[in-house]
Amino acid sequence: MKKILALLCAAALWSASPAQTPVLRFDGEGKLKIAQFTDVHLDLGTEARRAEAEKTLAQMRYILDTERPDVVIFTGDVVTGSPAAEAWKRVLAPVAERKLPFCVVLGNHDAEQDLTRGQIAAIVTSFPQSLNTLGANRELADAVLEVNGANGTAALLYCMDSHDYSPIKELDGYAWFTHEQVGWFRARSAAYTAANGGKPLPALAFFHIALPEYVAAWRNPANTHIGRAAEDECPGELNTGMFAAMRESGDVMGIFVGHDHDIDYIVAEKGIALGYGRFSGDNTTYNNLRPGVRLLVLRAGERSFESWIHERDGRIVDHVEFRDGEIRKIEK
Repeated sequence: MKKILALLCAAALWSASPAQTPVLRFDGEGKLKIAQFTDVHLDLGTEARRAEAEKTLAQMRYILDTERPDVVIFTGDVVTGSPAAEAWKRVLAPVAERKLPFCVVLGNHDAEQDLTRGQIAAIVTSFPQSLNTLGANRELADAVLEVNGANGTAALLYCMDSHDYSPIKELDGYAWFTHEQVGWFRARSAAYTAANGGKPLPALAFFHIALPEYVAAWRNPANTHIGRAAEDECPGELNTGMFAAMRESGDVMGIFVGHDHDIDYIVAEKGIALGYGRFSGDNTTYNNLRPGVRLLVLRAGERSFESWIHERDGRIVDHVEFRDGEIRKIEK
C-alpha cells in the first residue's frame, strides 16, 4: 500500500484531495455489487412533482432492500428542481440510512437549480457514507475508488465529471473531458498497474455524458446489441481521447453513463463494454422506458462482470456477462 500511495501522490494531476481511503471490499464470496442510479431528476418544486419524487424515493428503497448492493453510484442529473438542498438530502437519505457507501458524479442539469456545484459538493461530502472528495475548486473531484480483496487493492472504480455544456460558444451541445482529466486518468491507471507488478487491475468507469465512441459501437452490425436506443446518443461535441486512454491503459473493462433517458443498451467495442444505466426517476422529465436501476457485479480476481436492469415492477431484464472483451446474454 505504501508503494501505491507514493505513486499516486506523484500522479496527482487533477484533485487536490488526498487519495481515497479504501472502504470498499469484495464480500466473503468474492463479489462486489454496484447499483447505478442515473437521471433520478428529483424535483420538489410543485405538489405534483413532490408526488413523483415520493415514487422515485420508494423505488430507490425497494431496489436497495431487494438487491442489497455494496456501493451506490449516482451518474448525474440527480436533482433537477428547487429547493435543491432539500432534494439532495432526500435523495441521499435512503442510501445513508442503510449505511451504504456512495459516490456522486454530476450531470448537466444538477447545477441549474438554486445551488452551485460547490454547494452541492458540500452537501454530498457531508454524509459519512460519501466516497466523494473535494478538488482544489471545492467541487466534487474525479475519484478512483479502491476495492479491497484478500491481498490488498483488487479492483478500481473511476468516477469522473463529464461536465455540462460546451465551453466554446461556437459549438452547441455538450461538454467533453479536458486533456488534464485524460492525463489524470492515465497517471492514476499507470500508478496502480505499476504497484500491481505491471498487471492492470480490473476497473469500471462511471460518468454522465456518453463518449463519442458509443455512437459507432451501437451502429456496428458486428457487435452484440443488448438493450434499447429509442433516441440518438448525445455525446460531448469534441473527442479528447478518454476512450483511447482507457483502452491503452488496459484496466477499464466497462464504462457506464446516463444522460439519454430513452437509452439503456450495453455493447462491447474494442474490448470495452459501453453501457447506459436505466432512467431512475419519474415523470419530472421525458422518459419512455420503465424506470429502473442497472446492477453490476464484479468478482475478485476476474476480468469480467455481470450486469442487469431491475425495473420498478420487479422484472429483471438484459442480464449479461462481459468476459474476454465480449458481451453475452445470460438466459435465466
